[in-house]
Amino acid sequence: MNDGVDIQGVTKRFGKTIAVNDVSLHVSRGEFVSLLGPSGCGKTTLLRLIAGFENPDSGKIFFEGKDSTALSPQKRPSAMVFQNYALFPHMTVAENVAYGLKVRRVGKAEITNRVKVALEQVDLSGSEKKPVTQLSGGQQQRVALARAVAVEPDVILFDEPLSNLDVALRERTRNELRLLQKRIGMTSIYVTHDQEEALSLSDRIAVMQDGKIIEVGSPEVLYSEPITSFVAGFLGGANLVSSPVVASSLGFDLDPSSVLAIRAEDLKYDSESDLTASVTASFFHGAYREVWLDLAGQPLRANIEPEYDIGETFPFVVEKGRIVKK
Repeated sequence: MNDGVDIQGVTKRFGKTIAVNDVSLHVSRGEFVSLLGPSGCGKTTLLRLIAGFENPDSGKIFFEGKDSTALSPQKRPSAMVFQNYALFPHMTVAENVAYGLKVRRVGKAEITNRVKVALEQVDLSGSEKKPVTQLSGGQQQRVALARAVAVEPDVILFDEPLSNLDVALRERTRNELRLLQKRIGMTSIYVTHDQEEALSLSDRIAVMQDGKIIEVGSPEVLYSEPITSFVAGFLGGANLVSSPVVASSLGFDLDPSSVLAIRAEDLKYDSESDLTASVTASFFHGAYREVWLDLAGQPLRANIEPEYDIGETFPFVVEKGRIVKK
């Protein structure tokens, strides 16, 4: 494919450890793709391979149809937004945004114009002369994004850029980032371990485990129609039932290679149901209450409205379940 980023059979080893194992992925121009997975799954290494900070042992990486596998980071048409922002504390906002342009030997007039446009795009106009140390965490994140946007890359790479923000600021900044990405159409590859972040930001999500991409799809498809038990469990924490006997009591048939996945919101309270479980724990989450249940030794979670005490019997029905691969 000749647009966006094309990763073809990339493998990276560190000693005997295979950090990225024969990964292939295409990211179309203007698309926002998240690399999602637990710590140690290879997502950050894959991002560093795309950026050119690491060299693959095998495979190729293309930008807009051009083989960039051997290019240094400075020569690749990409820009990185780091987890810690990597801003220079002794510089002003404008000087930080201009840094990448100066490295690329862009002319002074062009630098001034690009810095102005980039700061407008992230709603920081008027902050040019402020020291970055006087900005909030969310504003510093936007300066880092403006610096990346200013060099006009084909793709922007994000290495968990919101992880240092508090919950409320992270949510607001996340939404602003998505709106900006849509507005200027920047191709984006975003590393995160946060499921909610991946679901809300992405056009597609590539879920990684043990150096491999396990599944790729839209947030809606991966959440509602996962193929594997790993994705069902990691993305949204579905209840996973491997016992054929328990699955049968819930109305599903399992073979030895399959698991029943049930979302907590699909396990519904029903006072008239003959199917009951014992409440083992209860947690208040504001809009709903999460209860932990025991069904013949099988732990389950349900999101409900009525309050239940530990030890009470909880009648329920399974509104929807999905058979997935182990």
